[in-house]
Amino acid sequence: MTPVRPVGRRITDEALNRAVVAARQAPSAHDARPWRWQVTNDVLDLFLHTEPSTELPVPDRRLATIGCGAALHHARLTLAADGWRVTATRLPDPNEPTHLARLHIDGPGPVSPSTADLARVIELRHTDRRPVTGLPITADRLSTIRAAFESQYAHLTVLRPDQILDLAVATAHTGGLEPAGRQWQSELALWAGGDRIVGARHRLDLPRARDGHDRAATFAVLHGPGDQSLDWLHAGEALSVGSLVAAGLGVSTLSFSAPIEHDRARDILLDAVPDLGHPYLMARLGHHATEAVRQTDQAAAIS
Repeated sequence: MTPVRPVGRRITDEALNRAVVAARQAPSAHDARPWRWQVTNDVLDLFLHTEPSTELPVPDRRLATIGCGAALHHARLTLAADGWRVTATRLPDPNEPTHLARLHIDGPGPVSPSTADLARVIELRHTDRRPVTGLPITADRLSTIRAAFESQYAHLTVLRPDQILDLAVATAHTGGLEPAGRQWQSELALWAGGDRIVGARHRLDLPRARDGHDRAATFAVLHGPGDQSLDWLHAGEALSVGSLVAAGLGVSTLSFSAPIEHDRARDILLDAVPDLGHPYLMARLGHHATEAVRQTDQAAAIS
């Protein structure tokens, strides 16, 4: 007979605190970690954390909530891998818009090998800004990564080469972009190959293409039909599971916030890639000479 696992307040509090620690590894724009956790009994509450008396503009609130969604998924995954059944309630209090989610431990639960594998990647995954090297992502791996992103009520559209070139040309003519926009602009130019893009009327003040940074990179847009807090939360959860599954397959994920932060960059993206609905993030996927983590046999999202 299998012994029953004892469940006490101290045990569940320790589990929730481990989830909070793991959530610190979640990707967020500018590494801001715009969240606050509160542990009470068997409950873990997630709040959007902003400066006191400061109302975030919509683009910033969108990005912050996406970051909170990534932290929420990291916490859920950690609890599941630790052997707990958890009920997740998103936006539990309609009168408190900063209260984004509540996790309640219902009791012990089974742990699947795929959940355990994916949770182990949390400590190993990191944002890799190096140029993409090696071969392009294979179709089967890209399909697995896309399915992971789309397991959390968001969509991932992989851009065609002509769409990336259209974006590169359009951003080349755009001045006045802030740092996030310039990073996006530079990555597109590097993909296009060199410091001069076909269609640009003037030589561009952009980095030259480096060896290995060419068409091996894959660009994709995370998007969805809605543009409200719940949609942004789901987008963050999608970013979390997608980047973890990618890392488990030896693929790095570098996300760009420019299409969210800047109206002009957003317009450029929507002009080049129609039918996106509401874009949440753009991401560069690719292999590096040294893989960031050991490949897992199989990675799957938790529901």
